Amino acid sequence: MNILSNHNIPNSLRINSKCRYFIEISKISEFKKLYDFINEQKKPIFILGEGTNIVPNDYFDGIVIKPRFDHIKYDKSKCIVSAGSSINWHFFVEEMVENNIYGFENLSLIPGSIGASPIQNIGAYGQDVSELISKIDCFDYKKNKLISLSNSDCNFSYRNSSLRDKPYIIYNIDFYTNKPKLLNLKYESLQNYIKKNNLNASKLSLSDTSKIIINIRNSILPDPNSIPNAGSFFKNPTINKEKINTNQFSLDELIIWNHNSNNVKVGAARLIQLIKNDLNNYNNVSIYSKHALILISNGKASQKDILNFANNIKEVVMKTFNISLDIEPTVIN
Repeated sequence: MNILSNHNIPNSLRINSKCRYFIEISKISEFKKLYDFINEQKKPIFILGEGTNIVPNDYFDGIVIKPRFDHIKYDKSKCIVSAGSSINWHFFVEEMVENNIYGFENLSLIPGSIGASPIQNIGAYGQDVSELISKIDCFDYKKNKLISLSNSDCNFSYRNSSLRDKPYIIYNIDFYTNKPKLLNLKYESLQNYIKKNNLNASKLSLSDTSKIIINIRNSILPDPNSIPNAGSFFKNPTINKEKINTNQFSLDELIIWNHNSNNVKVGAARLIQLIKNDLNNYNNVSIYSKHALILISNGKASQKDILNFANNIKEVVMKTFNISLDIEPTVIN
């Protein structure tokens, strides 16, 4: 276990942020020592993945814990692959595609680590990671106890899970490797890409589908290595259709999916596109030109700059549509 003081908090928004203690842990046997240190310091805790979906403050007077578990182990008899929480998510997807394991391909190029994937139940193009998870192994740093969680224990929902509020350090996730060998090409942008490029959907391979996803994402999403961002900043809201304010824009101008018998899901990106001219101007943060869900920084933005802009967007969307937007990244104070 490696303990560093006044260390930078890595984050894809490139906010200049530090924490009191930064701890790297790579062995299960070190958890007891970590538990003792946490009890001794009595500081708030934050578990860090790759920092691609966080908005940290300038200084976090607490303990940032960075797990370093990077194993990949196959159990063919149980149709399971066990993966360490610190492995890069896209690297893992590539591993699955290379081994002809279906279900992961639509999640290609999502930034972040394996350990962070279930916390917000990452998803894209009609696939959620929760559909692939068998079991999650964690350390409860408040009870000094190793625990294993089944899929149902996690209470997965749209971009959320009960893991978000638990004192758990994820060190291993078991994924299913026996999902049906069927491609999920139903998502509209996938179908548009296939049609535009004159591809035969029935002849696409697992690798072909992953490459299509990568091409689509690269065409509309900024690379955090060159343009600071935290990925999608807002969740698609769910609301009773009758409560949407249509005084300024009609329902036909929105993107709406049926959610259940009472509510619909509304595309947050379209809402932001429609009201962006009514927003205040901010020096260090703006909306990405190719995708309205992405807030980008010039590398000088603080947490305050970014949250002020996000709140301005939320206020104008509420005033215009009577729709409340929720922030997707984790805010660290």
